[in-house]
Order: sequence, then structure tokens, then C-alpha cells
Amino acid sequence: MTEGPKRRLRLLITLLVAYVFFTVVQLVKVQIVEHEFYLRWALDQQVRSIRMDQPPRGVIRDRDGHLLAGNDLRYAVDAAPASVQDREGAAGDLAAVLHKPASHLLDQLSSRDEHGNYRQWIRIEQPVSQEVRDRVVDLGISGVTVKPLWKRTYPEDDMASHALGFATPMTGFYGVEGFYNEILQPEPVVWKGPLDPGSAPIPWQPITGEFPRRGVDLELTLDRTVQGLVEAELARALETYQAEAGTIIVMEPETFGILGMASLPSYDPEDYARLADMNPALFEDPAVSQQYEPGSVFKIVTVAAALDARIVTPETTYQDEGWIEVGGHPIRNSRDHRGIQSVTDILVKSLNVGAAWLSSTMGPDIFYRYVQDFGFSEPTNVDLAGEVAGQVPLPEDVERWSPSNLGTNAFGQGLAVTPLQMVTAVATVANDGNRLRPHIVNRRFASDGAESVFHPVLEERVIAPETARTLTEILVQVVEEGATNAQVEGYRVAGKTGTAQVPIPGGYDAEKTIASFVGFGPVPDPALVILVRLDHPQTSEWGSQTAAPTFQRLATQLFTVLGIPPRGDAVLAEAGS
Repeated sequence: MTEGPKRRLRLLITLLVAYVFFTVVQLVKVQIVEHEFYLRWALDQQVRSIRMDQPPRGVIRDRDGHLLAGNDLRYAVDAAPASVQDREGAAGDLAAVLHKPASHLLDQLSSRDEHGNYRQWIRIEQPVSQEVRDRVVDLGISGVTVKPLWKRTYPEDDMASHALGFATPMTGFYGVEGFYNEILQPEPVVWKGPLDPGSAPIPWQPITGEFPRRGVDLELTLDRTVQGLVEAELARALETYQAEAGTIIVMEPETFGILGMASLPSYDPEDYARLADMNPALFEDPAVSQQYEPGSVFKIVTVAAALDARIVTPETTYQDEGWIEVGGHPIRNSRDHRGIQSVTDILVKSLNVGAAWLSSTMGPDIFYRYVQDFGFSEPTNVDLAGEVAGQVPLPEDVERWSPSNLGTNAFGQGLAVTPLQMVTAVATVANDGNRLRPHIVNRRFASDGAESVFHPVLEERVIAPETARTLTEILVQVVEEGATNAQVEGYRVAGKTGTAQVPIPGGYDAEKTIASFVGFGPVPDPALVILVRLDHPQTSEWGSQTAAPTFQRLATQLFTVLGIPPRGDAVLAEAGS
């Protein structure tokens, strides 16, 4: 063979060997080195994760089963732009049904991702009604689908809005909706399996695993009838006494369950989206999120501490000069009461000097120990979102506390509490000195039928039962001789008024007050504890003239509606029984 053909043969063999070597290298790279990558790529083309349609959020009912928060079925219109064939025609057809500009819909159906490809999924509109859903389906547009969507509804409109809170399609906020959001939310389930070329599950592929489960249903301690009366009486009080705002809480002292709780102004939970832009402060519940100086109702705590510590008895007397100096700060009575006064008089006549004398006699260690045991320096741990703690200056906090605080704190000035903390403290007296954890959810019902019931939680044994009963009789005398506007015909009730100044930078507002009354009855077996707080009433600054008669009207109605006998020898009848 001549030299020329030999060279060509060698070149051909060399190229063939090189080709075979390159092919082997590529096969090794694809099948061994990059095996995992191509396996994942193949599975990504064949298998997808699909979030199954979500069941509804758990519902919320009152103690008698009345629906307070439920769900309505709505729909969402979705599209896969990559699968829409006639985009202009589809946009025009959808515009007539959804009442949206065709140009806007065309932009949506033509949207692309960052790589310039048509998007795989977009949401066209939500929520839409059953009628709109049917019309969209009848259009038969390729790439356009309709899926069920749940909308949170509140059948009683703004009733108990602060207690309930509200829920968006995804999350609950404030109140019960916010606190129990995790269990109210349905459990999402993602199905993973093979898809056909149109991204639909292969029909003969069995679906394995769990199906979605709806959220947990809640039964509240709230009583719809009690709540309605509370809200009506609060609205009446604001109008009658020209108050800017107010709060009423009704609690069952045996369990610390909240039977009714309202604050005004309130809001419609279904209107949260508009209000979020206008006045989101409306969402905060003043009963648990707003602090205020309680004023003279706090004297209940001061007298309870002195009696339980055996510093004094109800008959112990002192000389009241009309003023006293504590820590270099002068303290005066709100009215001109002088002379020999008793511990009972401190509450009946609401004597600031007497309260300051008691706290000074006890000293800071004993006084603030009881203040803390009554729960004023910490949240109550109620099952409502947004609760804050009170602000109590303690001797160990040298930057906030001074010796004068020992005198002013004794009659509810210079410290801040929430309405729920205050009613909880008084409920502690009504419950023989035992402070329980307040709560608003009574039972939970899981989707599998499991039921759990709330059991009272003892937080602290604050005062002895005999101290509580002695103090209760003094508070009955307060209503019979002092706060007579709180008397309920045929019933023995206990309580105390409060008229608190409103702190401003540099001192206190000369014109505004917070009027309050906290009471319970019937005595000696209390069935209800009621707190009334009115912000800045104009007709009278005094709690005895505004909050006390509000308590009287509401207690009269509740005793009748709940079937509570005039004598205190029966417990609260079960509502609806």
C-alpha cells in the first residue's frame, strides 16, 4: 500500500478512536458523574407536587352553639398563560363575565417569567360567586380554571368583634382568630405524583396519603344573649354620659370564663381590608391591649392586702386629716372627709388618705407582694391575641419607683392595668381569694371528632377565703351606703367605683377622667362579675354617676335573663337549659 492511503487510514482510525473515547467520556459523565442531576431533571418533568384544595377554616360558636364566625364558599379564577391559545378572545370573553377591562386581562394572560416564557400560573380574580364561577366554566377557555375558595364570614356583623378578631384567606389576626390561628387553619396536604403532558394527574394513578382536614372548631364561653345586652348597654352609656369610648366585661367567678366582653368603638370583621388602610387601631381590643390608671377601684386590692396580712381589721380606725404625705408627696381625699375613720370607711367613702395610710402601714414588701399576687405585673394569659401586661413600679426598679409611689399606687394612681386584669382581681375576691386563669374558649372539636374541654387553671391563692368573705361584706356596704346607684333591686351586690385622672406629659389632664365600676353578685354566692369602664364622660366625671348606674342596668337584665335567683344561694343557671 502506498504511503498516501496509509496516512488516510491512520487518520480515520485516530478519528474513530477519538469519537469512541469522547462518547465513552460523555456516557460516564451523564450516567455516573451527573446521574443524580439528570434523574432529578427527569422526575421534575414527570412528577409534580400539587397542593390539594383546602378545606374550610374551623368555625367559632358561642356557648349555646350560635355561629359567630363561619365560612362561605367562593371561587378563584386562575389561568395558565402558556396553555391559553386565543389570548385576545379569552380576554374579551372574561371581561364580560368578570367586569374587568379586556386590556388588563390580556396583559395578565400574556404575562411572562424572567426567562421570557409564558407563566405557568396566575390568579385572574378572587373571590367570585357561584354564578360567576358557572359562567367562567361555560366559556370553556383552555388554560383557564376555577377553584373553590373559602371566605371568612361573621353572621352577627360587628358583635364581639374585638373578642373574635378577623381572618384573611390565609391568617387570623387579633382576638380568638389570632390566638388560635394555628389550629383554626385547615391542615394543608400536598399530593405528589406523575402528570400527563397537560400538567394534570394521570387518572389511573391512585392518590395515596391523607386528605386535607378542616380546622378545629371552637366553642366559646361567650353567651350570645349576654354579649348582645353588654353591647347595647355600653352603647347606651356612651350616648347617655357622652363618653368617648368604653369597655364592659362580664365574667363567671367560678371558672373565670368570659361571658361577655365589648368595647366601643368597634368594627365589622368582614370589613377589615378597608379599615386596615383607614384606622387599624380599631382592631386592638382595649379590654386586653389598653392600659389605664384604675383609680379608686384599686383600693379593693389595698384593703384586701392589709386584711389578709392581718395588719388591720375592718373596725381598725385612724385619724384622717384630709391629707397625708408619703415619700414627700401630699395626698388628699377627693371629698372633705376628716376625723376618725375605719378601714371599712376607706372603701365606703373612697378615702385616698386612708388607702395611702394602709399601704404605708404595710410597707412596700407586703403591699407589692399582694399587688403581684393579684396579677397586675404580668399578663393574665387569657387566650386572646394582643394581651399586654400592666405597668407596676416596684421598689427594686430604682429608675421608676420612688417612695411616693407607695402612697399613690394604693388608690390606683401611678400604675397602669388592663380592664381584664382589674376584673380578674375582683373575680379573685368573689372566688374566695383564688385567682384562676381567665379564658374565652370552652371546648375544641377536631375534624376527627376528638373533643377537648377547658379545665380551670389556678394561678394563685391570693388571699384566704375568710379574708375574701370579709372584704365582700365591706363591698356590699359600699353599694348600700356609698355607690347606691349600683344597687340591684332584690339582690345583694358588692362593688366599688373608680374615678381616675388621665395622665398627660407633666401631670394629669384637668378635664378628663376614666369612670369605672367593678362589682359582683348575688352575695354570698356570686354568679357574675361585671366591670364597666367609660372613657372621658362629659355629663359627670364621677364613676358613681356614670359607671355605677350602667352596672345596675346591666346586672338587672343579666340576673333576669340568666335565671339567677334574687338570693345568693344558687349558682349561675346554664344558659339555654
